[in-house]
Amino acid sequence: MQTPYSSTVPTETLEHEFDVQQTHSIERWNQNKLIVQSEGRGWPNLYAAVATVNSWSGTLNPTGHYCIGFCLRGPAQLRVSVAANPVAQEATLSPRQFLIIPADESSQWNRRGSSEMLMLYLKKELVEAVNKNVFGRTQVNVAIRLGATDPLLEQLALAILEALQHPTPVTTPAFVDTLAWTLATQLLKAHSFNTAQDQPTSPCYENFRSSMARVQDFIDRSLGEDLSLEVIASQANMSVSGLKRLFQRHHATSPHQYLFERRIAKAARVLAETELPIAEVALETGFSSQSHFATAFKKKVGLSPKAYRHARSTAGQLASASFSVQPTLA
Repeated sequence: MQTPYSSTVPTETLEHEFDVQQTHSIERWNQNKLIVQSEGRGWPNLYAAVATVNSWSGTLNPTGHYCIGFCLRGPAQLRVSVAANPVAQEATLSPRQFLIIPADESSQWNRRGSSEMLMLYLKKELVEAVNKNVFGRTQVNVAIRLGATDPLLEQLALAILEALQHPTPVTTPAFVDTLAWTLATQLLKAHSFNTAQDQPTSPCYENFRSSMARVQDFIDRSLGEDLSLEVIASQANMSVSGLKRLFQRHHATSPHQYLFERRIAKAARVLAETELPIAEVALETGFSSQSHFATAFKKKVGLSPKAYRHARSTAGQLASASFSVQPTLA
């Protein structure tokens, strides 16, 4: 797709572009509908496309690069399995949630439902450079994730979406490269695990997954309450030390950090979807005061609650103006 901006990109830059042939090309499948893509922009480390993605089943072969899918509108039911773990993951992918596909692993997918998706592909070399230079690690360990919520990743995705929709001299390849580097940093910080041993592989994995699901559901229903580790552990009939191992194994994080992330994620949704006063948002999501909430939210997301609400409102207006969005499907 040719755009007014693409003609201003030097030919030598386009020769180094990260192009669609290096991706799954999901937006070009016959059953899907491409809306906009980054081809012709000269972006060297990031490929982006927005498309309506419909129901399908089949195999996704590894591309050698990392894929982040961000749901813009319309939920979908996902069931995914990989050769290394015969137990399939199942999740509902809702708007403002992510799916993550690693670079080198084949996977079997069954998808039901139609969604507008922003598909972001990060070049493997970029992710490896961030992994080495930022985290001092030699091996990238990113697993398939479905239905992830990440306010910072969301802001980065929206910034790329805006650059995709409204190319200007500001959204040069160098500017987008900065976004890609930050996107890779957050991907590795929040969505990777430390070693292969972090992944559950025991014959008791079904019990493990059931306990994790109960705990996650309880936390999501109780975000506004004063939750102690003892109260959370009781939901899975385990000790506090067992709870800590459960979270380290499943999320590579502590229960406290997971609870904090979920509170921030809920706060981001409430800010984006309602006009509830910020003080009430703080109480509804379990923060002790508005000032505590504002400090924590800005540290995590990079914007104050007020600025985030304004940015989400602006982004929603831009999306509505740019796309003819299909009705949400159940």
